[in-house]
Amino acid sequence: GTVAMANRGPNTSSSQFFLVYKDTMLGPNYSIVGQVTTGLDVIEYVAAQGVSDSSSNPADGTPAQPLVIKTATVRNGP
Repeated sequence: GTVAMANRGPNTSSSQFFLVYKDTMLGPNYSIVGQVTTGLDVIEYVAAQGVSDSSSNPADGTPAQPLVIKTATVRNGP
């Protein structure tokens, strides 16, 4: 899984991020900031539940299954 910064234009990529659970090519306007090293099974479960009804794209959007990230660890290097 990949952790990347959200970007909706100039001055918008300060605190929102998203998780990509499958291999995918991100556009050059997204900054990859890390990798998911544990818990990918949880992300896959949430993804299997689909996206909320308010999402216009059935393959992308807010998860239908609510979740809370309680902890995250940032490491420098491999």
